[in-house]
Amino acid sequence: MEIIEEQFQKIMSAFPNVKTVENSIYHIEISLKKKVSLDIYYKTYPKRPKVKLIKSDGTIFKNLNMIITSLQTWKKKSAPDIVDLIREILLIIESTETNVVLIKRELIDGLLDFCYKQHPREILGLLRVDGGLVSEFILPPGATTSETSGVFFPGRIPLDATLEGTIHSHPSGNPYPSQVDLQTVFRTKRFHFIAAYPYNNYNCIKCFDQLGNELKFRIM
Repeated sequence: MEIIEEQFQKIMSAFPNVKTVENSIYHIEISLKKKVSLDIYYKTYPKRPKVKLIKSDGTIFKNLNMIITSLQTWKKKSAPDIVDLIREILLIIESTETNVVLIKRELIDGLLDFCYKQHPREILGLLRVDGGLVSEFILPPGATTSETSGVFFPGRIPLDATLEGTIHSHPSGNPYPSQVDLQTVFRTKRFHFIAAYPYNNYNCIKCFDQLGNELKFRIM
């Protein structure tokens, strides 16, 4: 029980407005917008907790165990603190409500630098989301690029729910997707970044959904 108490104290320190359910320190609730609450049951921690969004009438709005990255990849031996899990969930909820993709500053800086060094060849890769943030660039197996195009083979990529996005560069300087982009790479993931020459500031990079609609992104 000591480990549960430790987790509860960390939660209360970070989120003093947390409510306990039936006075249980291992079952908490955080009120969100739109009459929905975040419900977390972690009596068996460090085993994976049960996490869901519930409506004000107590019915389940959404089960989050197969949506949140930390929950999907949860391992007992390296379990994150519950307070870190809460931060990830709140961050994802915020980005979902505002339709904004969150990306780490050091990653986007590194990607622009990589594009510049590879110019005039295109770069092409996958983007991993960790804790609600785009945080890692992955080079797809068998990917090939040239001065006019980039190709990778989705069938060669192992199943990984954290690989939610893609990025490729446009040496032409046009930051918008082509018809080929929309018909190929844009069909594979949830969001897509395009970095355009000269790759020297954040205005050179844009983000889109699968249909080619521009998405806002926030550099964290």
